[in-house]
Amino acid sequence: MPYVPTVRGRRLAHELRRIRERAGLSGEQAARALGWDQSKISRMETARMRITSGEVVALCEVYAVEGEEREELVQLAREARLQGWWHPYRDVLKPGFSQFLSFEAEALTYRSYEALVIPGLFQTGDYARAVLRGTRSRTPEEIERGVRVRLARQERVTRSTDPLHVWQIIEEGALLRMVGGPKTMREQLEHLLELGSLANVSLQVLPFTAGVHAAIDGPFVLLTFGGYPDVLYMEHLLGCVYLENPEETTAAKMIFDHLRAAALNTGDSAALIRDRIKEIDRSA
Repeated sequence: MPYVPTVRGRRLAHELRRIRERAGLSGEQAARALGWDQSKISRMETARMRITSGEVVALCEVYAVEGEEREELVQLAREARLQGWWHPYRDVLKPGFSQFLSFEAEALTYRSYEALVIPGLFQTGDYARAVLRGTRSRTPEEIERGVRVRLARQERVTRSTDPLHVWQIIEEGALLRMVGGPKTMREQLEHLLELGSLANVSLQVLPFTAGVHAAIDGPFVLLTFGGYPDVLYMEHLLGCVYLENPEETTAAKMIFDHLRAAALNTGDSAALIRDRIKEIDRSA
């Protein structure tokens, strides 16, 4: 499997390039001083390989980095090599999604717009099961493993210490789409209300009356971090795309702000979800 860097791994790569440039050395000069190929320095600084704490110490010697700064870099290298909880599930993930999970695990804030279904971060087990069963051919075991991934992601939202701060906008149509039958859909909407009541979650519904809007081209997720650039994530049929260019992430923030202004506020959104639950009950 290809190396998937965590945010800490990416931060380490940025830091190694920064201290090399501060030392006034080219990649070629640094490699020659250590007896390495220049390509190794390049792979380190672009987060395309795992970096050991010993390699960090060697680089610090060449770049004359000492004391607390060196200790922080070595610690960052140790943390960057830890495998995420999702590692055993990579075989059931969409290509590139393990990288998203590595970002999500270390993000401070999560802004998301979803149009067609309840987002994975908010799904119940039965709803997730129905989505996974209906989107493509999977074995029962693959479906259950995929469900476990979606439920595990919610722990960052519901845990009491250092929770992920979430701003979620969902199209009204996702509330109307009957996934898994009335019982599954009712439980899913109740779960939405439960998560939406958390202090770290802001849940808004974008009603049909909003008409054409700024994100009509499709769903997206914008993640922010401490000490690392924002990441914009978008899915497509066969995989996903990550964008880190500040112009692109700033544009995504503006679009999200427009969506929040067009969406119902959190109270009215909760009322609409309750109305949908009543509709399901009446039709049962």
